[in-house]
Amino acid sequence: DALADAMTPNTRFVFFETPTNPNMRVIDIRKVCETAHAHNARVIVDNTYGTPYLQRPLECGADFVIHSMTKYLSGHGDLIAGAIIGPVDDMATVRSVGLKDMTGAVLSAFDSFLLLRGIKTLELRMERHCESALTLAREIESHPQVETVYYPGLPSHPQYALACKQMKAFGGMIALELRGGYEAGVRFMDAVQVAQRAVSLGDAETLVQHPASMTHNNYTEEERQAHGISLGLARISVGLENVEDLSADILKALDQSAA
Repeated sequence: DALADAMTPNTRFVFFETPTNPNMRVIDIRKVCETAHAHNARVIVDNTYGTPYLQRPLECGADFVIHSMTKYLSGHGDLIAGAIIGPVDDMATVRSVGLKDMTGAVLSAFDSFLLLRGIKTLELRMERHCESALTLAREIESHPQVETVYYPGLPSHPQYALACKQMKAFGGMIALELRGGYEAGVRFMDAVQVAQRAVSLGDAETLVQHPASMTHNNYTEEERQAHGISLGLARISVGLENVEDLSADILKALDQSAA
């Protein structure tokens, strides 16, 4: 077990996200918690991709859950916010010491209003995100320009069985490997019209990203490989658009990504 081997007497926390960004690996929360707790370490799970609607890490044994609420919880890409959820005593310490010392700011009243309003539609939005993402993943999996699709709802996904057990549904994020590497990724990005080119996720609009030319463009080859970022990797945050319009746009962009 790689995690058990990595633990030392000085390890106080184990931090991970699931599904992972951008490669959509699904981590077994219960197994990680069992290993960490056996070594007297606490577990922090980033549940931004999963949201509370799809995945409940605290019920799987995690000690803390964090969210980028800028993403699905808000749902409209119009605010910046984050959350940490955990035991009452720990949260009191975060409020009285950590929040001010580490960030120096708190959420504005208007952003709080927008966030609370967004959460009211979380269930409806996530159902649409998940339904459209599964439809799109199935369609692009057989496209000749696509080498691999990483989506937990596909039986071809390495952790499909775990995702079925751990998640209520499979989320709105898709990763894919394009044939043709870097140039194919750039051509794909240039060709989309319904989807928008952006590095964020969880928005009402579909957002596409090519890490090698965007977020990781200044990484060395070794650094990218260490992060699991290939030259042809693309990420799709499936939005709330009509899925037929979205599918036509993505499939056309895949056609145009060919050399």
